[in-house]
Amino acid sequence: MACLAVFICLLGVTACAQYFPEPRNNQNSNKVVVLTPFPDACAHELARAFTAKTGIEVEEILDSTTKILARLRIEKRSPRGDVWFSGGGCIPFMTAAEEDLLAPYAPPPIKDMPIYRGSLTMRDPQWRWSPLAVVSQGFCYNPQVLKPSEIPKTWDELADPKWQGQIEMWDPSDSGTSMLFLAGTLQRYIKRNGDEKAGWEYLKKIFHNLKRYTREGKPAFSVARGDTRIGLHFENQYLEFLDQQRGDKQLDQVQANIAWYLPPESTVLADGIALIKGCPHPENGRKFIDFCLSHEGQKIINRYFFSIDPDLPPPQGLMGITFETLMDRAQELDLPWMSANYDRIRKQWQNEVEAGAEQ
Repeated sequence: MACLAVFICLLGVTACAQYFPEPRNNQNSNKVVVLTPFPDACAHELARAFTAKTGIEVEEILDSTTKILARLRIEKRSPRGDVWFSGGGCIPFMTAAEEDLLAPYAPPPIKDMPIYRGSLTMRDPQWRWSPLAVVSQGFCYNPQVLKPSEIPKTWDELADPKWQGQIEMWDPSDSGTSMLFLAGTLQRYIKRNGDEKAGWEYLKKIFHNLKRYTREGKPAFSVARGDTRIGLHFENQYLEFLDQQRGDKQLDQVQANIAWYLPPESTVLADGIALIKGCPHPENGRKFIDFCLSHEGQKIINRYFFSIDPDLPPPQGLMGITFETLMDRAQELDLPWMSANYDRIRKQWQNEVEAGAEQ
């Protein structure tokens, strides 16, 4: 039995090594390694602009939030990455900070940033993560299939059986976007009822209404084709989709087949950027963070995101949704609870909702 246990452990280590390959030679001091689920075009533009300004090479590891957090945990003693930015909101960053995976750093461009801005938590009190942008979670729909008057006006309406087989989202086991939907839902019901039981009943109904998990691309692709009526999305994911579809078309031509709606009681959060504790290039990591939070960096981020720079407008393509709209429709959140229960919620979804539906 002892030999079997050792063999199983070795198999686990081998699997992790295959999933998270050995770091490349980090002797090159003129580089910075960044981990992010950011929209590809925006991440590449940030990297190019940073290199042009500083001469520092950027190595990008583009992956889902869940996989990035898993990587940080596995590589804790010898991190490969220097900076992690964006995670579908600040919850994963709070989790990583509590697990001592992030290094304190107060970026000069936002040295006066308060911890709170209204109902939003803008940064970690010890500066273990800083605000990169503000994100909100709504859904997209196809105006050719659903008129604006026909779409669900509240999150509660998505649980109606009439939407069975008409909702699409990413798998929460892999997606920070879907994980935030689960956690935000439970928060909404806790506020109403004092506990999360009704929230889990709602999530079971949502699971029955799913057409499928999105395996490639975005739920917006299925919505724009008319294959699915509702796709759960952050506004930045929707805006990236618009950008990908535009080509030589005008924006309103693309929006004929895809639109985005933010219901009341939606999840609105600061998204994060952080220096990874024990990273191989800390000085370059700090410079990259400074650049992202500078006016120049925020102008690039503003392509798809609401900027933390008050001088920058809302991103184009949201049809009148402003920062004030976000604040008006934001639900009250207990962020420490969401962070502490992040992994538990994912496992409960898998063990009770997904597995329960198969029985």
